[in-house]
Amino acid sequence: MALGGGREIGANSFYYGIGVHGILIDAGLHPEKTGWAAFPSLKLLAGNPVDHLLLTHAHTDHLGAIPYVRQSYPDLPIYATSETIELAKIMLSNSASLLPKQHTKDVIDALPNYAVLALPETIDKMQPLELGTSKIFENSGAKVTYYPSGHILGAAGVLIEHDGVRIFHTGDTSLHAQRLVAGAQLPEGTVDVLVSESTNGVVDAYLTHSRERELERLTQTINETLAANGSVLIPVFALGKLQEMLVMIGDAIREGKIPKVPIYTGGMGRRISEVYDQFLDSRSRTNNVDKTSDIEQSEIPRRDTLFAGKYFSEPSIVLAASGMMQDGTASYMLAQRWLRHAHFAICFVGYTDPRTPGYTVSHAEHGTRIRFGSMKRDAPVRCKIERFRFSAHARREELLEIVRRLQPKHVILTHGDEKAIGAFGDLIHETFPDMKVTAPAIGEWCQLN
Repeated sequence: MALGGGREIGANSFYYGIGVHGILIDAGLHPEKTGWAAFPSLKLLAGNPVDHLLLTHAHTDHLGAIPYVRQSYPDLPIYATSETIELAKIMLSNSASLLPKQHTKDVIDALPNYAVLALPETIDKMQPLELGTSKIFENSGAKVTYYPSGHILGAAGVLIEHDGVRIFHTGDTSLHAQRLVAGAQLPEGTVDVLVSESTNGVVDAYLTHSRERELERLTQTINETLAANGSVLIPVFALGKLQEMLVMIGDAIREGKIPKVPIYTGGMGRRISEVYDQFLDSRSRTNNVDKTSDIEQSEIPRRDTLFAGKYFSEPSIVLAASGMMQDGTASYMLAQRWLRHAHFAICFVGYTDPRTPGYTVSHAEHGTRIRFGSMKRDAPVRCKIERFRFSAHARREELLEIVRRLQPKHVILTHGDEKAIGAFGDLIHETFPDMKVTAPAIGEWCQLN
C-alpha cells in the first residue's frame, strides 16, 4: 500500500505487509504540498504492524518524513546505506529548517522530532545495510537485499524474498551511468513482482537527445554566453545534480572545451559534495578518482549580498540550488535579476514540476514578461533560456528493459504522475500482453501473490 507516492511524485512511502509483520520502504515529504498532506498518510496503517523501515536514498521526497514516522514508531529500526546515512545528516537538517516556511505553526508544534536537538536521535536509529548485502528479519523470515540503483550516491533498489516469493522495489533508478554515479544493477533471475518508478514514463526524449548530445548543446550555450561577456545560471538540485554538473563542467574546462571562468557553488550543496568525495570507493560510483574538491570553486554570496556577486560583472558559471527554483532559494532570487540581462543565459538541466517557479521560467518566451513565486512585479525575459535533459531517472526504454530482464508476473507502477504511469502501463501491456500491471492510488491495497 502506498502511503505517499501512489500516482504522484512526492511523500514516497510504501508499506509491505508480510505475514503478521510489516516493512516500510521510504518516508518522504511532498515538495509541493503543505500541512499534513505533505507527509505520508500513517493513519492508513491503523491496526497494521510496522517492524522495519528501509531507505532507498537520501532525496527529501524519500526520507524527509522519517522524524515524523518516528513519532508514531519511536523504536523503529531504520536501514540505509552508509552513503545515505551521511547524506541524511545534511538533508534532514535542511528539511527541518524549511518546515517553518512551508507549514503553519500548529503543524510545526506537532513535530518535535524536527527540533535541532532531536534530529541526532533519528540519525542514531539508522543502521547501515550496504549495497550488495542482505539482511534476514528474524520475526518474519523475510530476506532483504540492497542493489545499486544508480540515480545518486548510495541509492538502492530493494529485493524482498519471503516464502518463495521475490519482490523487487526499484526505488528511483537509472540503468545508464552518469558522470559520477554508475548505472543500476538488477537481481539475477526473475521476480514475481516488480514495483517500479515511472518518472520518465511518457516519452523517451533520449531517443533523439542523447546525454552526449545534450552535453555538446550545453557546452555550446555556455561558450556563446561567455563570449558575449555574460554569465550562465544553472539551477541544480543540491544532492546529485550539482555534483554531476560540476564535474562535467570541470572536465570541459580541463579539456579546453570551455574557457576557465569562476564557477560558483554554495550552501548545503558543498557539504553534500564533501560526502561524494568521502565515498570514492562506493559501489554506486563510476570511479574512485573524481573529487569535486579538485575543481576550483567560488562561494555563492549569502542572501543579503546575493545581488552584489561578481557574476554580474564578469563572465561566470553559477550552479545554484534549487533545481526547480523554489521560492526563496538562491536560483529563485538570482533568476529575477538574470532575466533582465540580454547577454546572460539560464540553463535548466533537469525536470521542473509545472507547479514550480522553475517551470514558469524554463518555459518563458523571449521578449515577454513573467511573474513567479512570491514576486510582486513582472520581470522582462531578455536572457537566453535553454532546457537540457540530464535525468538521473531511468529513460522510458530503460524502465521497459528492467521489466524485460526481470520478467515479473505483476508490475506495480509508482513515483509518476497519472500521465506517465498511464503511458508506461500501456507500453508494458503492448510489449507483454499477459503481464499484470496495476497502479494503486494512495491507501489502496495491492495483493502481491
